Amino acid sequence: MKVSEINKLGKELELYTYVDYIGKGFPIILPNGAKVINIIRNYVEKEEEKNGFEIVRTPNVSKAELYLIQDRYEQEKEEMFIIKSNDGEEEEKEENAIVLRPYVEPFHCTIYKTKPRSYKSFPIKYCETSSVYRDEKDIKGISRTRQLTLSDASIFTTNESLEKELIQVLEMQRNFIKRLGLDVKFCISTWDDRKKDEYIGTIEEWDTTTKAMKNALDNLKIPYEIDKKAKMYGPLIQIYYKDEEFASLQIDFEIVHRFDLTYANKENKSDFPIYMHITCVGSYENLLSILIEKYKGEFPLWIAPLQVSIIPEGEEYEDYLNEIEAKLLENRIRAKIDNSDTNVQNKEYKAIDLKIPYIVTVGKDELTNRKIKVRAKNYNKIMELDDLIKEVLSCQAKY
Repeated sequence: MKVSEINKLGKELELYTYVDYIGKGFPIILPNGAKVINIIRNYVEKEEEKNGFEIVRTPNVSKAELYLIQDRYEQEKEEMFIIKSNDGEEEEKEENAIVLRPYVEPFHCTIYKTKPRSYKSFPIKYCETSSVYRDEKDIKGISRTRQLTLSDASIFTTNESLEKELIQVLEMQRNFIKRLGLDVKFCISTWDDRKKDEYIGTIEEWDTTTKAMKNALDNLKIPYEIDKKAKMYGPLIQIYYKDEEFASLQIDFEIVHRFDLTYANKENKSDFPIYMHITCVGSYENLLSILIEKYKGEFPLWIAPLQVSIIPEGEEYEDYLNEIEAKLLENRIRAKIDNSDTNVQNKEYKAIDLKIPYIVTVGKDELTNRKIKVRAKNYNKIMELDDLIKEVLSCQAKY
């Protein structure tokens, strides 16, 4: 599906929009789109916590000094949004400029460094849903924007536990992907043998880490490819959806040394941990684009922004409709009465256009018999409200 087609559908489904005076690459996520993202975000954070991650929150801005420590500032500042601020100092110093956060890794490393660490405390796992800002030149609808919302996570561990942590993270990522109903491919990116001098880390570190990645994927029976497109600071497992980068698991040999992240090993000697950065679903903006393309707006029931639209056939049914809405909401079913100033037929057309899974209408017969008229993808019938609730909850449970 072309970017223009995804944008058209995103607008029709009232998921997101663009406004010229706000700027290219800065989409406004509308209530329906925000609901989809929030549902998935809550699920992701809940699963991360189940897998031992602790939720943190880090600033959207910082001094440029943070990235000077990481030694990425000079190479990457063209992609950063830099605010010319020097904290009130007369002399302008590059390290005092304020930068809109382009990624979270150095923040998580800073959290690690807030206290002494021992091998007994590993693995140390942080996660957050972060907003990051990159001056992207190749804007592609909502899939590539200048403000991104990421599922960011970091793991600090040891060589001995690396494979175990890889297995756990890969299984978590695979479960996310399966729940979303996506077909993806996994790829290990390692170094190009012809350019070994350009990479950070020893041959032993690269070989050991790459072997652990292969073993983890084999253990989970996940097929994978291998390429030589690794970044200079470590190998990674890249997950692709239709040849587009989707989620990843990146090893960084450099960052722990730049921030002098150490721990006391079993011999009580100072050592450096292994650092992994993980995105379980990549950016939520890109994920929304993928889901629009995959489902053409007919989202799986568990992420449908509105699951039930309730349409009255007259004002005299208001009390009964309020009762229906309250009971659906009580069962955590996303439902809303359509009180718009239009006729029943137009309300039904609107609900169909928005691809709402269930449309409930109530007229004189339904009120008299305490029933509801339900229109779904595969049927149109009169039924009990309790039966609809059971059906919705049963369908949700399958995901």
